[in-house]
Amino acid sequence: MKALLPIALALLASTSVQADSRTLTLGSEAFELAYVADPDSRRQGLMGVTELPFGTGMLFDFPAGTRPAIWMRNMQISLDLVFVDNRGQIRQVFAEVPPCVELPCAIYQADAPLRWVIELPAGSVARLGLSLGATLDVSGLPPTPPAL
Repeated sequence: MKALLPIALALLASTSVQADSRTLTLGSEAFELAYVADPDSRRQGLMGVTELPFGTGMLFDFPAGTRPAIWMRNMQISLDLVFVDNRGQIRQVFAEVPPCVELPCAIYQADAPLRWVIELPAGSVARLGLSLGATLDVSGLPPTPPAL
């Protein structure tokens, strides 16, 4: 497990949020992602994390029919946001998203219902060559979305 993932998991645990990790190949790199599927974990996300090394991140699993929306309130670092459908196809990318320093915060929302959002260190999308329409192998992830 990458060095920062235990820190991210500890931050989640300190807020009564539960997370485990999943490995997902992005480009040609294996990423260790903190996996969150319940509302409290998704709300907490990576708030408070001050550094996120390449090869780590967070994988949000959303209920069927959800148009995921991410904001950067209480974030300390910039992120790349990758929105992925149930089949693993990348549908939207928001690269180099900065922390929100003043309300109201920008909201980064999917254009259509999607299953997953992956938060990565800023610059990862470019470094990995990820692009719209590319398909990720999500076969090792839970086959059904979480309940509402």
